[in-house]
Amino acid sequence: MRYFKCLASVIVLSLFSFNTGCDSGSTSYSLLASGQSFKQATVNGKIDVLWVVDNSRSMSPLQDNMTANFNSFISNFQSKNFDFRLAVTTTDAYLAQSQYANDPSLARFRDGVGNTHSGIFTMLPSTLDLTGTFLINASQGSGGSSDENAFASIETTLSSSLNMDFLRPKSFLAVVILSDEDDFSDPNRPENSWTQQAGIPDHDYNNPGLLPVSHYITYLDGLTGTTGALRRYSVSALTVMDSACQQQHVVDAPTTVVGKRYMDIAGKTDGELGSVCDVSYAHALEAIQKKIVELGTQFYLTGVPVVSTIRVGVNGAVIPQDSLNGWTYNAAANSIVFHGGAVPGAGANVSVVFDPAKLQF
Repeated sequence: MRYFKCLASVIVLSLFSFNTGCDSGSTSYSLLASGQSFKQATVNGKIDVLWVVDNSRSMSPLQDNMTANFNSFISNFQSKNFDFRLAVTTTDAYLAQSQYANDPSLARFRDGVGNTHSGIFTMLPSTLDLTGTFLINASQGSGGSSDENAFASIETTLSSSLNMDFLRPKSFLAVVILSDEDDFSDPNRPENSWTQQAGIPDHDYNNPGLLPVSHYITYLDGLTGTTGALRRYSVSALTVMDSACQQQHVVDAPTTVVGKRYMDIAGKTDGELGSVCDVSYAHALEAIQKKIVELGTQFYLTGVPVVSTIRVGVNGAVIPQDSLNGWTYNAAANSIVFHGGAVPGAGANVSVVFDPAKLQF
């Protein structure tokens, strides 16, 4: 009888799992009041975005399209008061590596090109004229290397001591790539050697010399300390998505290649894709920011719920279960994902109440 009295006191007095002290403190219970689990926390809203801009021949018009539609990307970040950081690198930042130019300064974030520089390498919510600064920083021209090693450039840039103040603990890392070529990252191939080979075999997605996409996913896993369904990063891309776009764009860029590796890494990291052949990049950039915001405000549960019993609140208001303007449950990550207008702003109080799927003693 003593056992049941002790258990009852746990149910009445506690909303959290703890050692009760009953029976010499050896028994731990995770039953919660009324048979429900409860968790509340504030949204930190920390999102760090790295833009990887192809600066090879013919890319200037594509860069113009991206910068002209930047507001479609950043407006929601600003209205939600997210604590964001933005930085720009190029698809030839890998040249900083020792087997190439061996110039560490090439790995530094870009603040413009030629005679036009903003002097700001990491853009913040407090940056004066944020849109104008992004325009300068992301307009990298078309004088860079035509050997696009976007993935190697991401690793080179984020590993550089020159950029250590960018990625923060507990922030969500979003990588956004703009390129009309696929990724050719191969640390053992001389610069531009593919141009000397008949048939351009290095443009082959299955070329064994290319470091596999899994290498860069492993790198980002280690960098963020997260992996799988719980990963705290994504890679998105504006790229050539099919042969129709390839044929349309080949007039301006004869070596245009479908971005198969970009599509691969985006699919494996919950990223979004947009076409460089779109007349306007506004829709694609809006879709990319939407996915970043959803992933960046994902709310991880400490217990597995009976899904039908989940109730979600933000700042005291009940949020409906709705994939457009509400919340959905991500079983793989055991998390609540917010959508549309229901995405909570920075500092919002989020509460989730549910019946646990399995009571543990």
